[in-house]
Amino acid sequence: MANNVTTTKEVTRRTHTYSFHREGMIQLGQLGGLITGHNKTVFTENYGNILTLLDSHVDEWGLSTLLQFYDPDLRCFTFSGYQLAPTLEEYSHFLNIKIQHRVPFVCVPEKPDLDYIANALYLSIGDVHGNWKKNGNAHGFYMSFLIEKAQELSSKRMWEAFNALLAVLIYGIVMFPNIHKFVDLAAICLFMDENPVPTLLSDTYYSVHSRYGKGGAIRNCLPLLYTWFKSHLPTSGPFVTSTKKWPQRIMGLTGNDIVWCPTGMNVEKIITSCDKPLDKEIFESVFFEKGTDPKGLEKVRSAWNDIHTSNQISLGEKNVVAKQAYTDWVEGRVKDRLLPFPKVNPLYEQPPKIPIATVLAENCIQIDMEGTQLHEKKSDAQPKHCLVDQQRVELTHEAKVLKEGSLRVQKRARTERGERDITVVVEDHQEIIKRAVKEAEEKLKREYREDLKAYKLKIEREARAEVRSLKKETGRRDHSKNGN
Repeated sequence: MANNVTTTKEVTRRTHTYSFHREGMIQLGQLGGLITGHNKTVFTENYGNILTLLDSHVDEWGLSTLLQFYDPDLRCFTFSGYQLAPTLEEYSHFLNIKIQHRVPFVCVPEKPDLDYIANALYLSIGDVHGNWKKNGNAHGFYMSFLIEKAQELSSKRMWEAFNALLAVLIYGIVMFPNIHKFVDLAAICLFMDENPVPTLLSDTYYSVHSRYGKGGAIRNCLPLLYTWFKSHLPTSGPFVTSTKKWPQRIMGLTGNDIVWCPTGMNVEKIITSCDKPLDKEIFESVFFEKGTDPKGLEKVRSAWNDIHTSNQISLGEKNVVAKQAYTDWVEGRVKDRLLPFPKVNPLYEQPPKIPIATVLAENCIQIDMEGTQLHEKKSDAQPKHCLVDQQRVELTHEAKVLKEGSLRVQKRARTERGERDITVVVEDHQEIIKRAVKEAEEKLKREYREDLKAYKLKIEREARAEVRSLKKETGRRDHSKNGN
């Protein structure tokens, strides 16, 4: 007789289907390809890294997977055991655009100064007045007009004016898209204000939050959101090589696998706080449609006048170690909300976990402190690797200069008497640099491996000692009972 086996299917949260709009990217990409050499350097100095938004690959399946983990109450993405949320500092880093220390909200005028716009975009007054159009409830320029003018400027090699038109096109079509192939006044105002990062971040949250539980189209700056997401994911190992779909790969990650400090990111100042609202004042405030809540909007504006920042010196070294209280809270959050996909086995080998029953209470604090120090060393290794990369670039440049100089040095030099020629031999500086960089990288890897090995051995020894101690204590108690 066959045994009846009952299996319980894991309960998951409902998922939703999302679509993503990326209009005009091919045409803008063609314009971006015209910026080369010194002009590309000038463009980046004036407008940041917004050109990268034109050729950034966006995996829509990866973005759709990310959106399934959105936690509307906390305005973040809650995964199994950890949480992620885009920040102002990260967006500023990716775009290489500094955040201005002022109220970031741009007021869009009802009657714009077209002469001022013409000056900012290097357009003639006639071109602006003749092509300023209304589209729905918005006013601005059609994308086709701005592209035509940009092409005309490139043929005349008027690069300063060309750069301005391409930049405002990227603002209106990629960074702040509103109407299909139309650059509206709001995007133009943000371009002229030169402080787009806070609005970009708020648009990201607005787009994600407004579509939560509904699915549908997402129009915010998709390349930037995807760049942020990818910066926290592993760049090697099973996550990269696996043929599994995005949901299974993401569910296979733990907090130990996440890249908490993206490569190259070295933020000088971080916003730590602003005006703290009273508990009774905290309410659903993500939908500040124009004119719907002027008092609430004014409170937000005033809070931006009283933000507080801290630098690395006051904050101390980076520490990505999560305390047990936080991880327990996240696990409870996951149990309440559920996950959008079934759990899977971890993709990567995880650090050893010592059963609590085998460790005496007085030793838990010491072990936790040593574990924290080890993780801090791992975190410190990331910026050190970034420093090595930076030094590699600098040394490579120096090598190029030295190599050119060595050709001049390797010439015949005559002695004061003019009796014979001397040939000066200069060693290959490129090879010296390669060896130095390789040695630095190997040293960092070796130190971390040794620290990790030593820590594991220590934990195992202490655990075995505690087990032996418990066994002896249990044996003494049994002997005492038998004696009585």
